[in-house]
Amino acid sequence: MQGVATFQPFEKVLKAISSLPFRPDFIVHTGDIAADPDERSYDLFNTMAKDISMPIYYVAGNHDESAMVRNFLTMGPKEDLMSDKVVYRFEMGNQRFLALDGRGPREIDPHGTISDEQFAVIEHELTTQNSQPITIFIHFPLLPMDCPWIDRDMLLFEGERLHKLFAAHAEKVHGVFFGHVHRGTQVVKDGVRYCSVASTCLQFGLLPDQKQPSFEDHGRGYFNVVSIENDGKMVVKEQSVKL
Repeated sequence: MQGVATFQPFEKVLKAISSLPFRPDFIVHTGDIAADPDERSYDLFNTMAKDISMPIYYVAGNHDESAMVRNFLTMGPKEDLMSDKVVYRFEMGNQRFLALDGRGPREIDPHGTISDEQFAVIEHELTTQNSQPITIFIHFPLLPMDCPWIDRDMLLFEGERLHKLFAAHAEKVHGVFFGHVHRGTQVVKDGVRYCSVASTCLQFGLLPDQKQPSFEDHGRGYFNVVSIENDGKMVVKEQSVKL
C-alpha cells in the first residue's frame, strides 16, 4: 500500500497484542483486511491470526469484498443479520456489539453507503427491548473531521442520517468505532462517542488545512485497547509498535 509492505508491520502488531499483560476478550479489525482482495489474501490473514488465542471479528472496508469477508475469514461466535453483507451482532457479558457494512459499489469508493434495508436492521437493534448497551463497528467515518480531503472523499454518504439515529438512542450507544482514516481520533457529538484507530503501518495526513491526501510513515504501527467497566465507563488507550 503506497509503497509500504504491510505483512511485517501487521505481524508485529499481532505479536504486540499477544504479548499484552492481559488477555483481551476479543479483537475487532475495522476493515481493509487486504488492499487487493482475493481468496489467497484472506487465507493468508487467517494463517497469520490463527495463533491469536482470542476471538477475532472483522468489518468490511472499502478495499475488501463483503462476500469474501463473510466466506473466507474465521470469526468468533456471532449472529448474522443480513445475508449479503458483513452485518452481525455478538455479545460478551452484559455488552452487545454490532458490526455494520458500509462497503458500496466501486464507483463511489472511497465513500461508503448504507442501504435502507441495513438502516432497518440497525433501528431494530437499537429499539429492541433488550436493555444491553451496544457498541458499534463500521469502517467509514460518519461525520466531517475538520480535514478538507477527508470530508470531501472519505465519509459515509448517509453519515448524518445514521448519526441522528444513534443520537436518538445515545443512552444505549456506548461508542462507534471506525477505521478508514488511518489516524486515531475521538469526538463526541450529541452524546455519541466516535473513535477511530490508526493504521498498522501508514498514517494519513489529517490536518485542518489539508486539501489533498498525504501519507506519513512514522515507523510505528498502532492498535487500540478498549476497556468497558462494569459501570459502563469506556476507556480507549492507543498503543504503538516500533516497526
